[in-house]
Amino acid sequence: MLDEDAGLFEAVPPGRAERARNASMATVMRLRSGSWDAGRDAEAARGGFGLLVLEGALIRRVGVDGRFGAELLGAGDLLRPWQHDGEAGTLPFEMTWRVVSPVRMAVLDLGWAARMAPFPEVAGEVAGRALDRSRRLAVLMALAQQPRLDDRLWMLFWELADRHGRVHRDGIHLELPLTHELISHLAAARRPSVSSALTRLAEQGILSREGRAWVVRGAPPGTELRPVGAHGRPAATAR
Repeated sequence: MLDEDAGLFEAVPPGRAERARNASMATVMRLRSGSWDAGRDAEAARGGFGLLVLEGALIRRVGVDGRFGAELLGAGDLLRPWQHDGEAGTLPFEMTWRVVSPVRMAVLDLGWAARMAPFPEVAGEVAGRALDRSRRLAVLMALAQQPRLDDRLWMLFWELADRHGRVHRDGIHLELPLTHELISHLAAARRPSVSSALTRLAEQGILSREGRAWVVRGAPPGTELRPVGAHGRPAATAR
């Protein structure tokens, strides 16, 4: 795991890194694109930290009374799908998972947690991944408050580009098969309205679809591009 995830490796002091590396072996689960029965596969990690995404992307969609919100998850995200109380909660909700590009994830089960116990720095880093998800969800909530849908989508695409984008000469490419419907869930908007707003952004020349990729051009007000970050992370904007 420490070879797969640079953030985990860097959490351990150099003098103990090799021991931690040898202890960090984990089972890897592979998922094809399409619907994912998360509840079934989650049992493999129950009692441990959970499932850590190593590669690929998936959507977690939550719905109440026919209206949906969603989050896009990728490398570095920690999943604990068994923590789902949609059916038992006071306000029942529907939750589904969909793999949008083939996923590899590590099973950080109870055995893995026990082997890594001498390296609490790793546990702290893994816990931090859960907090990262909370932060991004808060950002999505803030974006949903933007009254103009065009602005909301423009900010959403920059938020996605910050984590998932790759810099090319013609802009930042998002190699994600995001349909208008999935974008509408991420933006908390209706699909027809999203389609119209995406057309307007394309007419402005700041967003386009090229094959499976979305291309983001220009820069949001008050920001500038910076190089690809550490750990192989994509280019991002100064915040």
